[in-house]
Amino acid sequence: MSAGVITVGGKKYAVGLYWQVSDTANVAKAARAAAAMSGVTADFFCVRAGNNQGRAPQFGLGEAKLGHAWNMPTAAATLANRQPGSWAGVFMVPEGVWFIEVRDGLIAPEGDLIFADEAEAMIRLQDVTARGGLEKIYSPPTWAIPGAEASSLASLLSGKAEARLQPVKVPKKLILGILGAIGFAIVASMAWSYYSAWAEESEMARLAEEGQRMAEQRRAEEEERKRREEAERQRILQEQASQLPTFQRTWEVSPKPLDWLDACRQAFEKVQIAPLGWNISGVSCSGSQVTASWVRTSGPAVVPEGAELDPNLRTASASYSLPELKPRGSEPLWPSEAINLYILNNDWQADITMVPVQTPPPMPNGQRVPPPPWQQRQIRWQVEISPWLLKGPLVDLPGFVVQSLGWSQDGTWQIEGTLYEQRK
Repeated sequence: MSAGVITVGGKKYAVGLYWQVSDTANVAKAARAAAAMSGVTADFFCVRAGNNQGRAPQFGLGEAKLGHAWNMPTAAATLANRQPGSWAGVFMVPEGVWFIEVRDGLIAPEGDLIFADEAEAMIRLQDVTARGGLEKIYSPPTWAIPGAEASSLASLLSGKAEARLQPVKVPKKLILGILGAIGFAIVASMAWSYYSAWAEESEMARLAEEGQRMAEQRRAEEEERKRREEAERQRILQEQASQLPTFQRTWEVSPKPLDWLDACRQAFEKVQIAPLGWNISGVSCSGSQVTASWVRTSGPAVVPEGAELDPNLRTASASYSLPELKPRGSEPLWPSEAINLYILNNDWQADITMVPVQTPPPMPNGQRVPPPPWQQRQIRWQVEISPWLLKGPLVDLPGFVVQSLGWSQDGTWQIEGTLYEQRK
């Protein structure tokens, strides 16, 4: 790297400044404080105020030994003020090759360098490009860097409001020399210059504080907007949830099959199979009661115990209540594939019919209601032995709900129910 002045369009610009972010809105004060720190040699500083987009204020420190001078425009600050965002560039100048790196509108601490060797500048540009995050790259067209733009540095720097160097402190010898040589007019001119600088710093500080205040206000407004949107989203979800139908897990509030059949058995024991003058014609159990019916035969007859006669005295019927049974509780369902394998492997000779799935109608707001996550098979199972002696699917298959039990005069029993299974 070489010295700290480049020539663009016949005009001198300071480069090679060390840039830092100011922790206060009074950037000039922060720059002078940094220059006074031990180990720091700085004769001049350049100020970049923050803006109302949230960019922090920044200053750069320069040295007289690099060729920097009071009121000299700085290339990096002038260009960064006109080119916001994140970018990097290399420009050929008479003094060598100038490199600049800007991240989120801020000049990088080592992003303002002048190289004597073109290869070193290319390596530096490739390093910062490899880190990513750049929106634009400037480089000489002869380098052929993919995606890079070749633009004239003079055109990029053209315009007003250049960022210029200010002295960290005014040398006493210079002040005495000016006072002695020029007199009161020069003193007045210097006083006006200092006043202008102070006014400019004050205005920049005011703008920075105003920008910070506006940024905080925008953040507060954005947070409030997000809070209202989230509250509205939760309200809509709760409203939709309140409108969605609830699918009752019917098998879990039903008794287990063997408990159901055992309750029917106890009620069946109250039924007279062959009272005098009657033949039993049928017995059925619905889960809440057992119903029996008889038909008259010839000869004397008595009224079956607990039965009611029809007006022509040809038939009689009786009902016997069952106790309330305990629900089976939580019972996970089997998938269809497992049920199919069970039926085939155990040779379950029952009439099994799949119940079509009824898709719930859409709600008034047009929201589609999904069907329940299970499906049903209707079961009709005819056996020739007492059903309370059965086990098999009544015990093995979860989700099996017995709904009716009937006995016929041919001695057969018919069990009807529903088998719930997990939907695919």
